[in-house]
Amino acid sequence: MVLFYTGWLKLIGKDNKRFGSVAPGLGREGAKFLASLDVAIIGTDTWSFEVIPFEKGVGIFEVHQILIPLNGIHILENVNTEEMVKDQAWEFLFTLGAARITGGVQSIVNPIAIR
Repeated sequence: MVLFYTGWLKLIGKDNKRFGSVAPGLGREGAKFLASLDVAIIGTDTWSFEVIPFEKGVGIFEVHQILIPLNGIHILENVNTEEMVKDQAWEFLFTLGAARITGGVQSIVNPIAIR
């Protein structure tokens, strides 16, 4: 499990236009690198997970494609990682309470990190 903190969620309610139109995130090479490490889950505090606008020469949501269908890596978006950063919780036990939805491709989950 790898989690990223960008501080992007702090924009909600303060700069909604910026929050929803662009986003920091993972690029194609970063996705390939993490896939090479056999990471199971990657999460971030952004809505897009990958950098928006997309990198030059990169396809639409190509990072999603590299991670999910090509490598079976689950992604989590809009994860509030701010408290973990404040606590310097770099290593933790991670558990995820997923909604019981058959055939769902997207749902609200309850991630918990215990340091």
